Amino acid sequence: MGASIAVGIIRKPHGIRGEASVELWTNSADRFRKLKAVTLVSPDESETRDLRIESSRAHADRVLIKFEGIESPDDLRGLQNWTIEIPASKARKLEKNEYFLHDLVGLTLFDRDGNERGVVNEVYEGGSGILLNVTGPKGEFDVPFAEEICTEINLKKKRIVVELPEGLDDLTNVED
Repeated sequence: MGASIAVGIIRKPHGIRGEASVELWTNSADRFRKLKAVTLVSPDESETRDLRIESSRAHADRVLIKFEGIESPDDLRGLQNWTIEIPASKARKLEKNEYFLHDLVGLTLFDRDGNERGVVNEVYEGGSGILLNVTGPKGEFDVPFAEEICTEINLKKKRIVVELPEGLDDLTNVED
């Protein structure tokens, strides 16, 4: 399919007409009104399904999407946790200092003195905002994706200059 961008994930059926309750991975529910052809990708990425969006509407912090050919909640059951993806060429144009979260994965963090602090493994939304999960010399740690911490981002050079709060990279995510 080429490069693609996930714009949401199907969480559950909604109502009796086959609408899907979708968690947004884009900044606006209106984005789905402009989309027609999308590709659904299974959680393990082993399957894809091309569908067309018939209609969409905002609902609380989600968007309800009606896909052509999906007529009941049962038609959606096998599609829970599938991502909704579009070709990267259809992505909206970003403003200055705005980034697609997937573009941050693989970037190397450096402090102001040029010391390497770690590499971004994953970007996810936590309770207090966007977090970068980083593997550094002492293990894994999370960095808030905030301007005062991530002071300079250069996608071409694959680097982020950071001002880490003292001791942040000394903490490791310990699993029990």
